[in-house]
Amino acid sequence: MPQSKKIRESAAAQSAPVVPPQMLGFHLKRAEQSIVARKAHGVRNLDLTESQCKVLGYLTGGVAKSCTQLSREGLVTSQTMTGIVKNLEAKGLVERHASPDHGRVMLVSLTPAGVERAAAAKSLSERVERGLREALSEDDYGQLVKLLDRVADLAPGIDVTTSE
Repeated sequence: MPQSKKIRESAAAQSAPVVPPQMLGFHLKRAEQSIVARKAHGVRNLDLTESQCKVLGYLTGGVAKSCTQLSREGLVTSQTMTGIVKNLEAKGLVERHASPDHGRVMLVSLTPAGVERAAAAKSLSERVERGLREALSEDDYGQLVKLLDRVADLAPGIDVTTSE
């Protein structure tokens, strides 16, 4: 095993909190936060936040959307999305214009600079995902995806009405 990999694994083991294995939600959240943090660190070089990258991604493909539509996709409030859009607009990455169908509705679309930045952010995200996939064996990766899908399918049906 290369020395740098041993150091990373050792550091990860030392920083990992001691949490019982039955706390599945904690382990899922920790993994998600680790991935998001790595992507967020990378997109700082693009002068973007992770939330801004997501919005640029939602607008990729040329379809203009309202802040309400974007907030639903991003699972945030309309007020939060409006703030994100205003910051992207100040950076010249999106523009707002009135909807041809509903005069009071403002639609958000990417500017040419926004299209470029969205592509760069997508590339970075794909590199992080690819790096994770390459760090796992093919079998481990397949099993992980299968188990995560199973958890997602099972969780809604768990009966929480009975007491222990």
